[in-house]
Amino acid sequence: MNIQKIPFSRARSYMALSDLEENYRNGGNQAGIHLRTVRGGAVSSIIAQIIPWSEGRALPYIYEATPEELILHTQKTEIHVCFADDKTLLIKTEGEPIHVMLKCVPKHPFFHYIYEIPCRDEIRYELNCFGQEVKYLIWAQEGKAEMTQVWEGCTAKDNQVLLTPEKGRLLAVIREVFSSWDGVEVKYQYEESLKRTAADFDEFARKMPSVPQRYEETARIASYVDWSAIVAGEQILPRDTMFMSKNWMTNIWAWDHVFNAVALAYHNPQAAWDQWMIPFDLQDVTGLIPDTTNNSKLDWNYCKPPVHGWALHRMMKVMELSEEQLAKAYDKLGKWTEWWLNYRDRDHDGICEYYHGYDSGWDNATAFAEQPPVELPDLQTFLILQMETMAELAEKLGRTSAQQMWLKRADTMKEAMLKYCFADDQPIAIHAGSHERIPTRCLILYMPVLLGERLPEEIRKSLVEGLKNGGYLTDHGFATEPPESPFYEADGYWRGPIWAPSTLLLLDGLEACGEHEFAKDVAERFCNMVKNNGYAENFNALTGEGLRDLAYTWTPSVFLTIAHDYFK
Repeated sequence: MNIQKIPFSRARSYMALSDLEENYRNGGNQAGIHLRTVRGGAVSSIIAQIIPWSEGRALPYIYEATPEELILHTQKTEIHVCFADDKTLLIKTEGEPIHVMLKCVPKHPFFHYIYEIPCRDEIRYELNCFGQEVKYLIWAQEGKAEMTQVWEGCTAKDNQVLLTPEKGRLLAVIREVFSSWDGVEVKYQYEESLKRTAADFDEFARKMPSVPQRYEETARIASYVDWSAIVAGEQILPRDTMFMSKNWMTNIWAWDHVFNAVALAYHNPQAAWDQWMIPFDLQDVTGLIPDTTNNSKLDWNYCKPPVHGWALHRMMKVMELSEEQLAKAYDKLGKWTEWWLNYRDRDHDGICEYYHGYDSGWDNATAFAEQPPVELPDLQTFLILQMETMAELAEKLGRTSAQQMWLKRADTMKEAMLKYCFADDQPIAIHAGSHERIPTRCLILYMPVLLGERLPEEIRKSLVEGLKNGGYLTDHGFATEPPESPFYEADGYWRGPIWAPSTLLLLDGLEACGEHEFAKDVAERFCNMVKNNGYAENFNALTGEGLRDLAYTWTPSVFLTIAHDYFK
């Protein structure tokens, strides 16, 4: 694995190791391998550089990484790193004795300092990183640890811990602590920790969707990206959940998470349920769910599209929900649906609107080039599907009258969508209130294919024809803006690149329209792109190159889902 792209971490941990370029994201660091935190959105995530050190200088090295271990190779020594558990890193050396230096990054110390912790006959140091809301306990179980720093009144600079072998042996421990050391003295065994971590990952990987042999290696690393991005339920997070990344997109966004839940649903139903539920645990009294969530912060400035009904319906095809879960889903999903109907239909025309591109998940798409609020057919499609899922839940709960009510509401919204969001059988974007048309060729307009046979035949044919011959299809899948468009940008976020969520949604729609061969062709283009270019947040539509965050969990999750559904 290349930890320049995919951080070295493990499930439930807020610690990660990354090979960073110099001044990574303006972090003031040197190039090399760094300990990072993914807590609190990680505005400044870099904690300390890990440096092989001898005779007063850094030693050159190369590294290799597997899901369970990171090894730094110097000329005559190996530095081995693994997780003992989700809060503890172990570092040991093999070969000629050298030091390992932990050098704190100087640019954002913000009251960083190191102090000694009383621990019988051992010396332990606590590194207090106030700016990153975290502390680390550092000591040498075998060997010696020494700290240096320059005190500056109420903070310190040049914070370093030097780890030194004794009698040729070094086994150092870096343990994340929340409030203070709990006083427990654990004697760690490196090899046992290594085996336990490998077994934990293997168990998770076995529960991910199976894929054809040609995609098996891609699938294993995809499983690692997902597994290693899980964090423990702590502080305001009520349950374990999968962050979107442990690079810099270290949050859960309120539509991204469902694509991970869909992939987990096949063989890991409890994890899938937790992943789907996490924003609903934090739902407010109006029914709104937070746009962004991490362990210490909620963001309510925007929302995300109501894809949750579509996702839950898909999940229920491969997993069973208990009656308690059905009731919980009915309550939470119902409040979320009502929020849209109550708060996002300002002109009372029976369809809802987006107030900002961020609310759609397609942040800067050309559908939002003119000032919102904007009425788009994708939003109505998701709400129709969500109402149908509400009817499905009501049926399972024996609530017949509620089932009929939701089906009627879904049909009413479909008729309003056909009236306002289509012209001459073509999908359009319009301003809320005036219903003036917005010029855009954004791929978002084609989401109504998800309704399949429920659409009038001419509209259904028009949508499929647009996807086949409207300029969106490239060698790698559907571009979010046609490359021939004057607004197309190769790295334009939602103005051109290929994205995993839009791909899966449109494939489901093509299947619903009976376009099985076309769907399979697009599926293969996407899966081959991921195989060749990795697990990026999005991809250059013409070259397939991975863009932005290069280990973004909805991409491996969607890859696994598509490779399983279309080729297994």
